[in-house]
Amino acid sequence: MTSQHSILVADDDPSVRRLLVRVAQFVAPHMEVVEAQTGAEALTALQQHAFTVIITDYHMPGNTGLEIVLAAHAQSPTRPIIVVSAQHDVEAIVLAAGATLFIAKPFAVEHVAATLRSLLASA
Repeated sequence: MTSQHSILVADDDPSVRRLLVRVAQFVAPHMEVVEAQTGAEALTALQQHAFTVIITDYHMPGNTGLEIVLAAHAQSPTRPIIVVSAQHDVEAIVLAAGATLFIAKPFAVEHVAATLRSLLASA
């Protein structure tokens, strides 16, 4: 497993994924940012890295964001997990599964950056 100083960004929409990666790189330039475009890629990455923070979309091909939250939470119950989704009715489900925060799409980049900064400061 690689160092714990990394962030996982999982989203099947390339433009949203790139935006989230850029935010993560801006907020934490000293951390590696790992990208996943499917749920399966995200679950594989979880086996290879001990991420500091995870940012995942809810709806993705293959495994869902809920499955990623469950696996990540089981691996490290205190690790911050942010779920982003345009489907607001999944908020309670992902929070109950172990996600730290839910951010609705469309989101303000400043909000994501501030949230990530806060989570990293307390991690």
